[in-house]
Amino acid sequence: MTPPSGRFQRRFDPRHWLSDLLAGIVVGAVTVPINLAYGTLAGVPVAGLYAGILPILVYALLGSSRQMIVTADAALATVVALSLAPLAGGDPARLMLLASATALLAGGICLLGHLLRLGFAADLLSKPVMVGFNHGLAVVILLSQLPKLLGLPSPHGGSLEMPMALWQGRGSAHLLDLGVGLGSIALILGCRRFAPRVPGQAIALLAAVLLTYFFALDRAGVVVVSAVPAGLPTPMLPWLSWEDARAILPVALAVSLLTFSDSTIIAPAFAARNRYRINANRELLALGAANIAAGLTQALPVGASGSRTAVLEASGGRSQTAALVAAVVVIACLVFLTDFFRFLPAAALAGILITAALSLIDLEEFRRIWRFGWIGLVGALLTLAGVVAYGMIEGIALGVLFS
Repeated sequence: MTPPSGRFQRRFDPRHWLSDLLAGIVVGAVTVPINLAYGTLAGVPVAGLYAGILPILVYALLGSSRQMIVTADAALATVVALSLAPLAGGDPARLMLLASATALLAGGICLLGHLLRLGFAADLLSKPVMVGFNHGLAVVILLSQLPKLLGLPSPHGGSLEMPMALWQGRGSAHLLDLGVGLGSIALILGCRRFAPRVPGQAIALLAAVLLTYFFALDRAGVVVVSAVPAGLPTPMLPWLSWEDARAILPVALAVSLLTFSDSTIIAPAFAARNRYRINANRELLALGAANIAAGLTQALPVGASGSRTAVLEASGGRSQTAALVAAVVVIACLVFLTDFFRFLPAAALAGILITAALSLIDLEEFRRIWRFGWIGLVGALLTLAGVVAYGMIEGIALGVLFS
């Protein structure tokens, strides 16, 4: 038998199989609640879980990073919620179709970038734009999850209208929902602070499910998530009308740029610590293929996940074998454990998303930008304001044009 190539051995290194196996189990345990939360944020919970299967496997086979996890992330889920949900008109099946088609188009754009060797395109999103975007994204996620944390129906309107709507509905807040949400946040932040290797999101999800089951919190008024269908996704091609395709093309362009830009930040950081190199054009190929896989399996668009990659490294993962194990864990949950999600409070998922948003906030970044010049700070603040006031794509466009 011909031995596998050295590149294949590095990507799936048998010397680390035990540590990769354990790391993959931990990453999978974290991926399930986070992807479910991102799917719920986007409006299609199961599409978030589907993003944790084939896209992870495809990137593991093609990517130049030995450790990076490519799956659903906060930015792309928010793009779906803000840019595609209005086009779906409240129809979850149509929203899933639009999200899948966006992933497919974004994957095609990344593959075209690979063929044209456009790895430099990530430079369009300068440091101030990315800092402003991340903080604007954090604000949008925090505001969008406050109604679920309080047990209130999500009000109509954008982020700017949310504070007033919440103030007007404050008398209807449900204390049990608030307690579950705050408890989840405290548990996740406590694990992050005192036991960073413990998957706080998974522990919070399990604790919330057990509390709801044993104390019948759903009967006491705690809102639970909608039912998640059991089983694996059925491969299908998301067919759209020409009008829909034209409407989602700008969204797909933004998704492809965000996906590649994140990977050019996350992958080199982990590669430098573990002494290997990243090939930017190969990343375009792998990210494009992963998004095409997402589009064909009814999943959300996917990108590099810094949090899951950090969990993999902290858990001892050294090759993409850990990613393969993580995907198997997600598959097992979809096949055997979806009944448990019937007892999952929406406030617990809101807590998971709020802690994800808090991890995006680093006010020291604005001070660093200020040291290089006030124009960069203006660009960051303009991007932040644009994301919150007008939308993610519009905010990025404002920042890029100003830069």
